[in-house]
Amino acid sequence: MAVQDISISPHSRPSSVATQSIVDRLNSLLGMFLTRRFATFLVFGGLAAVVNLGVGRALYTLPSTSALLPYWVAVGLASAAGLLVNFSLNYAFNFGYRGRSAGAQLRTFVMVAMGGVALTALLASLVRALAAWSGVPAMLEVAGTTLSVEFLAHVIAVGLVTFYSFIGHSVLSFNAGLRAFLRHLPALNQFQRRAS
Repeated sequence: MAVQDISISPHSRPSSVATQSIVDRLNSLLGMFLTRRFATFLVFGGLAAVVNLGVGRALYTLPSTSALLPYWVAVGLASAAGLLVNFSLNYAFNFGYRGRSAGAQLRTFVMVAMGGVALTALLASLVRALAAWSGVPAMLEVAGTTLSVEFLAHVIAVGLVTFYSFIGHSVLSFNAGLRAFLRHLPALNQFQRRAS
């Protein structure tokens, strides 16, 4: 019976090390949400959300605009208004990265935020559809105030997208950018080496 030589390449890792690496990364990710920066991001995001929700509510409840715009377009436009408020406040007061110009950071911010706009519109529409499918009435009494399901769906979507936004803006927008991030992805680098 022949003995097979089994060697471990420098690129392979024992599974316990890989598992620990995943745990370390998850802890690091969760640690991002326990910082002053995240708290400030939430405050600025809250101000942007007020703009977002106010514009959205005006667009999909005023008869003059609600007749012209589908709900998802109104939510998308409202999200875009909130985007501008959010970038301005976070750039000026929260993130100190100045390794790229404000314009370059804004471009990346817009790319990440457009993903958030699409995600907000999708989630709001899904929550609204789920409410209709479940038989939830179009108007609900919440804390003594009558609110439309559309508005509540919008609020839920904005809340969920906050976590995506913080990660995306921390890692990409107010940092070295998308290209620099992609250059540092091990899987992408391995793929590029194999393709060469």
